[in-house]
Amino acid sequence: MRIFENIIRGIIGDSGLKLNTISKTSGISHTYLTKLINDNINRPGKDKIASIMLALNHSIEEINTVLAGYDYQALDEPDIPEILENNRKRKIQGNTLSLFDDIHVRLLLSPMERMGGTKILVKKAPSVLFMPNELYLGPKTDTNESDPPDKSFYHAFTRALFKERKAIFQMSCDAGTRFETYICRHCLEEYVKKVLDADQGNQPELALRFFANAAAAIQANPDQHRTWIMERCPWFDYMIQGDDHDDPKVFFFGKKSHNYDSTSEQVNLQGFSSDSPSMIDLFRKETRLCRSAIDPQLKKNYPDSLIRYFTQLFRSYGCAEAFTAYMDRPDPAAMAVITGDDRPRST
Repeated sequence: MRIFENIIRGIIGDSGLKLNTISKTSGISHTYLTKLINDNINRPGKDKIASIMLALNHSIEEINTVLAGYDYQALDEPDIPEILENNRKRKIQGNTLSLFDDIHVRLLLSPMERMGGTKILVKKAPSVLFMPNELYLGPKTDTNESDPPDKSFYHAFTRALFKERKAIFQMSCDAGTRFETYICRHCLEEYVKKVLDADQGNQPELALRFFANAAAAIQANPDQHRTWIMERCPWFDYMIQGDDHDDPKVFFFGKKSHNYDSTSEQVNLQGFSSDSPSMIDLFRKETRLCRSAIDPQLKKNYPDSLIRYFTQLFRSYGCAEAFTAYMDRPDPAAMAVITGDDRPRST
């Protein structure tokens, strides 16, 4: 029997975190982690290695290097279900959890949204869960045989995570969960200008569909989807999940205004999550400020006033008719959110 070097024990030790914390943030049991660091597990499962390292903000490339040390192949699509199952067991408890890069943020959003309850979102546009898949995944999502394993897996994993989050969203809508979204007018209009002026294939069309999906849901269920345009720009983008629960969670999204074509490593502190009462109170105060800054004209006759605002905004780009047409026939996934039909039964 081959004896493998206990690489993962060193990674856990270097993190400086307690096993209890790593267990909560990875979804791997404390018992398993204890056996692992005590050399009672010679070759940990591939999904266990990936989930532990993802919880510690390691890149997919770094995970594949460690997997090779245990004589495993690089991460591939068949590995996704087990990693997602571990991810569903994650808990947002105790100390603030910092997150680097977008894959780690997307991973944590799934168990956070699964807890249900009123969701408060402060950002520059409607929820990404109304986005067509092609817009969320970006213009370069096709992979080929020449792509490195980490890139191929990243795209497949991102698709799977987005599908799971949409399924959770649809079930939350069906359960009557309330969603409050607060958007800075200037940030929104800057975002619309950027995506409609983009010279990237069908991105302008996808952006129109994105807003049309959100508008259709708002129009169909205005009490459930409360979206407000603010006359202030919050410094932070954030989310409070379960605001009507006894144990709400907050998720701060770091601002990332600019992208650079660079060979330097593009890894940034993306944000953090927390269930600290003082942190929750801080962001609830920010939410009260957001509510006080809602455009009064758009608050009257809601949601018709908001739909008119969107229509006039897109009219300035010559695409109001397209926006209205997409509203009349939103994406199938958005229709499931609006009507509750055809929602996925498994996440």
